[in-house]
Amino acid sequence: MIEAIESDKRKGFKALAVVASVGTTSTASVDPVREIAALCRKEKIFLHIDAAYGGGLALLPECNWVKEGWSEADSLIINPHKMLFVPLDFSVLYVRDLERLRRVFSLVPEYLRGDTVEAEKNYMDYGIQLGRRFRALKAWVIWRSLGRAGVVARLREQIRLANLLADWIKKDDRFELSVQPSMGVVCFRFIGATAPSPRAATAARGRAGSIDRIDEINSDIVERINASGRAYLTQTKLRGRTVIRIGLGNVLTTKEHLRKGWEIIEETASNL
Repeated sequence: MIEAIESDKRKGFKALAVVASVGTTSTASVDPVREIAALCRKEKIFLHIDAAYGGGLALLPECNWVKEGWSEADSLIINPHKMLFVPLDFSVLYVRDLERLRRVFSLVPEYLRGDTVEAEKNYMDYGIQLGRRFRALKAWVIWRSLGRAGVVARLREQIRLANLLADWIKKDDRFELSVQPSMGVVCFRFIGATAPSPRAATAARGRAGSIDRIDEINSDIVERINASGRAYLTQTKLRGRTVIRIGLGNVLTTKEHLRKGWEIIEETASNL
């Protein structure tokens, strides 16, 4: 990041903004937000924190680490429809300077300013969308039904189940865990009948198409399971390799569901 900023300066450009992620879509990875924030303040660059997925964990005292650097952000977004059980779509945007946002989006002529700026806030002046549905109602229903304690308990259960699945994956030599889960997303990869030694892995890379073939098998596992209708998986790319991805988020998901899903994955891999 520092190199990119310095390169832009040498070319006569200045970075407009930096977006730091707290829970990426593919792997729920988290950027070093505190360090990024310090650099943005030094270089006077707008900092937006994309906590659309991971921001919900801020409710857990043991997950305070997700909030590192938030106090330095110029804007921050959290999507309760991703982790906090609210139906699609419901997003929350926090901004440090609300008036700046209004100046960007407002289409109100001067002679009507008193009706929108000095009176009741009109949210059409704070985004592209002019008309909008009553999205807050479904969020209120969820939080009213579960309460803070209920939401927190279900978040902790998601993390527990994710770590449980990670333990099962580690015990099967045919698979490797791509990254230790910190949220409700688990990424892993089929690597073969037995885990190769470093020397064997090096030799395998020398054989044209061997790694690509493993990628194909991982995709095949996902497609076969999804076609069976017994479970639904997704796949993504991590460091250029295809990995299997399981996202936990349904309040009805139990250990039994997860165990059955893992057994289906193991069975499919055996059949291949």
